[in-house]
Amino acid sequence: MPNSENMEVDCKRIEELEKVFSANHYNGSGNTAFQIEEGSVPIMLSAPHAVNHFRDGKLKAADCYTGGIARYLRERTGCSIIYSASFTETDPNYDSPKAGGYKESLKAYLNEHPVYLLMDLHGAAREREFAVEMGTAPRKRKEDASLLQYPFVDDVIKSILEKKFLSLNTEKKNISKNVFFAAKNQNTIANYISAHTNTACIQLEINREYRETEHSLAMQSLVEGLRDCISYFSTLDWDKLRRTFE
Repeated sequence: MPNSENMEVDCKRIEELEKVFSANHYNGSGNTAFQIEEGSVPIMLSAPHAVNHFRDGKLKAADCYTGGIARYLRERTGCSIIYSASFTETDPNYDSPKAGGYKESLKAYLNEHPVYLLMDLHGAAREREFAVEMGTAPRKRKEDASLLQYPFVDDVIKSILEKKFLSLNTEKKNISKNVFFAAKNQNTIANYISAHTNTACIQLEINREYRETEHSLAMQSLVEGLRDCISYFSTLDWDKLRRTFE
C-alpha cells in the first residue's frame, strides 16, 4: 500500500488524470463504458458520473473531477476504483442494473474481492449550502452483513472531513448527513450495492467548489480528507466489527 500520510495533494496531477474524462467535451476517451481498477486495500471509490450521461432521455453533464479524484486517490492509497469512461445513454446511478452493466459488474467485483467500504462520489452545485452531503440507503434484510447503517461509518467520515477542512481553513460550508436520499431510487448504487453485497456503501455529494483546481485549497482539503478516510478504514478489522454489530 502506498504511503498516504503527509502527502501534499498535487492538483496538477488530478488535472492530468481528469483528461480521460474531459476529452470530447466530457464524453470521455475510454474504449469501454466503464472501467474497474483493482487496488491493494479493502476500500473502493466509484465515480459513475465522471462523464456526460443520460437520465430519462435527457443529457446530464458530468460531475467534473469525481473521476480524476478517484484515479488520484488510487495512486496515493491503493484503493480500488470504478468509473464511467465514455458517454452512454444510461445513468449508472439511476437506471436498471441491467442497463449499461456498471452496477452488475461492480456487484460481481465486490462479491469476489475483500472490499468492505464503497464510497460513491457525486457532484453538487456550487450554490448548495453543504460542502459534502453523505447519503445512505437502509439495509433491506437483517441477515445482510452490511455495515451500511452502522453509525460509525458516516460519523467517522464526517469527523475526518470536518477536521481536515478546519485545519486548512476551508470549511465555508457544512457537512451534512441525509440517511434517505440515496434510497429514493432503488437503482442508486448505494441502494443496490447495500442490498446485494456485504460491502458498506455511502454516497458522497461534493460541492463544485471542492472539485475545482482553481480552488486548490478547497480541493486539497477534500482530497486529503478522503485519503485519510481510506487510510483509517483500511486499518479496521471489519470481520470483527461485522460480528459485533450483527
